[in-house]
Amino acid sequence: MIRLLTEQDRVQVMKYLQKDSFGGAFIIGNLLGFGLENHKDQRRCGDYYGYFSQGELIGVLPFYNMGSCIPVFEDEKEVVTSFADIMRMRQFQVLIGMKKFIKPLYDVVSNEKEIVSYQESSYFVNKHFSPLAIENTTFSDAREINNNDAVEFIRRAYREGFHQEHTPEETKKIIEQRNAEEEFLFLIVDGKIVAQAYIQAVTDKINQIGGVFTLEGERNKRYGKAIVSELCRRIIARGKIPTLSVRKDNTPAVKAYVTLGFSHHDDYLIVKCKV
Repeated sequence: MIRLLTEQDRVQVMKYLQKDSFGGAFIIGNLLGFGLENHKDQRRCGDYYGYFSQGELIGVLPFYNMGSCIPVFEDEKEVVTSFADIMRMRQFQVLIGMKKFIKPLYDVVSNEKEIVSYQESSYFVNKHFSPLAIENTTFSDAREINNNDAVEFIRRAYREGFHQEHTPEETKKIIEQRNAEEEFLFLIVDGKIVAQAYIQAVTDKINQIGGVFTLEGERNKRYGKAIVSELCRRIIARGKIPTLSVRKDNTPAVKAYVTLGFSHHDDYLIVKCKV
């Protein structure tokens, strides 16, 4: 049986997701911060579908207002078929998660969705942190500096680094709709923002890093590596494990993260669809 989940399902959903805190990181983080009810003005709220077998939850399929679909499930053909039926009816921009969850669904729905890109990535976990610090650099949270400067840099980062266009209003929500643990950091040199990175998912065990971007003219100066290192330092100080995903063909980034102590945990997929 598959149905929409409500706040009454929260305990059962959390218990299920915590079986795989890495695979369910995005859902756990959004659930902790924003709950199971869909508040349309919150980009990280959405519609959560749950698949139940003999009363036990064995799969969760969320469609977030920001346009992402992040499924997790147990190895059940019945779950994939039911989830795919719903995915055919729903619009989403990004299908994202561990390959073991994404690939079976992609194989079913790809003929009916116009695929823009298919990105093979690695999910990295850092249990052997080796920090990096660069002199004459400082870090500031996006919520603590001039709002216009923060908004314009983030818009540029999404446009140039991730091929996404956001309005100023949407970008302000990216900054504002975060919990206290979800730091959005800028690296600043001589009063100028040159790089960004943020915590995109929070659970009781991990903080997942994302959005790493350095201005084109400031690359090859280790700024991206330094800002990820600073986030790792803060995450570990909270007693949690830093994680992130990185494209397998992004050799410079892979090498940089490995030198910081990251290692491969699982295969990861990011599939972008035309809406």
